[in-house]
Amino acid sequence: MPRFMKRRPNPEREQGSAVFLAPVVALIMVYLAGFFVDLADAMTKANGLDQAVSLSAAAASTKISRSAFYGKGLLVLDPQASQTTATSQLMNSMPKNTTLEGSPTVEVSQGAVCVRARELIKMPFALVPGINPSITYSSSSSAIAKGSATTAALQC
Repeated sequence: MPRFMKRRPNPEREQGSAVFLAPVVALIMVYLAGFFVDLADAMTKANGLDQAVSLSAAAASTKISRSAFYGKGLLVLDPQASQTTATSQLMNSMPKNTTLEGSPTVEVSQGAVCVRARELIKMPFALVPGINPSITYSSSSSAIAKGSATTAALQC
């Protein structure tokens, strides 16, 4: 028995214990997990808005002005029809639980169209007090009507 007692460390000589660090580490892990969940959610919603805006620009580029085509033989876009088509396509192809900030803007110039939209992404796990739990993401896309004389897309 005396040999066993000599090998056993003396608790009085121990410098400290790491048991009190367990709650701190657990809290840091919860914050990090929430941050990465928020980051992944924001990236997914941003990617979804990018795709929806691209689809709406492509749909708007198919709305040719019939009066310009039959009257002058030009392929130009109809601004009103392009606006309506782009807005409806954007609303139908946006991801679920997406909130647009304001209404989308559609610019038409001859045979080119540019669609812009801004989205408000809410972060449910933004646990840091004093920081806004939502971010704004903007996306834009342009398209050219096939067969038009326009060679360059609008700068969005």
